[in-house]
Amino acid sequence: MSIEVSRDGKGVVTVLLNRPEKRNAFTMEMYQAFGAAFAGFEVDDDVRCVVVRGAGGHFCAGSDIGGFSDDRDGRRQARDYADFTLEMTDRLKNLRHPTVACIEGACVGGGLEVASMCDIRIAARSARFGVPINRIGITLDYRELEDIVAVIGHSAALEILLEGRIFGAEEALSKGLVTRLADDEAVAAEAHGAADRIAAGAPLVNRWHKKFVQRLRQGGPLTSEESDEAYACFDTEDYRLGRTAFAQKIKPAFAGR
Repeated sequence: MSIEVSRDGKGVVTVLLNRPEKRNAFTMEMYQAFGAAFAGFEVDDDVRCVVVRGAGGHFCAGSDIGGFSDDRDGRRQARDYADFTLEMTDRLKNLRHPTVACIEGACVGGGLEVASMCDIRIAARSARFGVPINRIGITLDYRELEDIVAVIGHSAALEILLEGRIFGAEEALSKGLVTRLADDEAVAAEAHGAADRIAAGAPLVNRWHKKFVQRLRQGGPLTSEESDEAYACFDTEDYRLGRTAFAQKIKPAFAGR
């Protein structure tokens, strides 16, 4: 399978893009499997964090250009292709559970878009980034562009797209494209350590915080119902468990209720 899913028993799920001979470039079948996996996570309360990683020392080189003549032969077909692939990757972007990208090697094109959809992005120091699509004469969909602009802003997004160059992890960090860096041999442990810390927290609180940040990103005034939701945590079993554990100076075992 080119998309492999594994679980650690603590609520952390790893999604491995497993097509290393093509630097994990997506095929249509991979997009479909990727979307199906995230649709399953969305309705699974046992999931507390999802780690996205590529096999073979690379994160993802985007969509497989070798299939463009079949999948994007003309405007109409290209639009249909984008509608389908974005429906699949939006399941990552809109997932209610926290997500962590473990970035190694190439993180370019659509791979950079996938990484930008993750909540935390941890990169190896040797990782490489870019969206060099002006070299093959294609543009990003507005929806794809919106995801990148939301993370790094308009000016940095234009710089990346207009120059089409590949750049390093330090520059990606300075642009806000990645959250933090780790040595190459430690990046997987760093990403999974972050996922473990997330999974140890109250899952309802983590989901609420993700929802609240996404809502603030949208802008506009909050409704009274939205404002009130910030206090829903005080009616949960997890709040009572956390309060008791704090008083007893022990680690809480949150129930997700």
